[in-house]
Amino acid sequence: MSSFFVVSKQYEELARDEIISISKSYDGTSKITVLPRLVIVSSKVPWNIIANRATFARHAGMIAGTFDDVSKIDGIMPRPETFVCRTINLSSKSIGSSLERQAGAILAKKWGSKVSLSNPKVTVYLIITDSKNYLGYAESHVTPIHPKKLVKHPHEIDMKLARCMVNLSGLKEGNTLCDPFCGTGTILLQAESMGISSIGIDFDKIMCKITKKNLAGNKFDSRVINSGFEEIKNIMGEIDGIVTDLPYGISSRSSVSPKKLLQDFISVIPKRKKLVMVYKKGLEVDQISKAKKYEIYRHKSLTRVIAVS
Repeated sequence: MSSFFVVSKQYEELARDEIISISKSYDGTSKITVLPRLVIVSSKVPWNIIANRATFARHAGMIAGTFDDVSKIDGIMPRPETFVCRTINLSSKSIGSSLERQAGAILAKKWGSKVSLSNPKVTVYLIITDSKNYLGYAESHVTPIHPKKLVKHPHEIDMKLARCMVNLSGLKEGNTLCDPFCGTGTILLQAESMGISSIGIDFDKIMCKITKKNLAGNKFDSRVINSGFEEIKNIMGEIDGIVTDLPYGISSRSSVSPKKLLQDFISVIPKRKKLVMVYKKGLEVDQISKAKKYEIYRHKSLTRVIAVS
């Protein structure tokens, strides 16, 4: 069973690895094919399970086959009552809209089905790449549902990036995540929304209260501990991974420098635990020199780094 995922151009590497991480978390034997902005997954995992979690998947569905000539288009897919054809051009060449009309006419005749632009039962995708043309389809459009945030903070992590970080951790339903700098609870909210249990730690009592309020607003009951990040050593046996946004600037009330805080934090994390964290670029330390890193540009004086180790 092969699925396709067309990912965001803005964060292409991050989006690609997010799809791979989700796929591998459910099925370690998944086979992955990577093309520019396209990830094809051969796995036991239904495509909609992955798409429901993935932050940066723009289109997703099943692979029905490949084609060289649209006039001979064919593929293994259910016969729909109504359908629509959509072209996704990921190649370096220009593709006109006539391709959709031509494919639509051929499939309508073959199936005896009607084309519906407004309410199709199935969307047929003509995915054009420089190496191969894929025929895909989906009976529904899956969009991740983000939890609501009752109380926000101007320096909190973006909801989508938080979800992506949880996915990069490789955790799934039944696992437990810890955010030792939980702030207003964004990462905890995203984890819980995907069925992953979570424990938050923050030394600021006010932030702990805000986190609890945000969790309660979504009917989540994550444990929130008012303590320093060192508390993670006491719950290490309860958690499967750590995902966090390291505080910096005015968001940090630590008496030590941001770089020292990063070093001290990493020193308490066992190597066997998966760690995904985001920090301000320029704070690189030797302990995470081998981690996979992704740069997220915010503005000329701020670039964030997501590190996965």
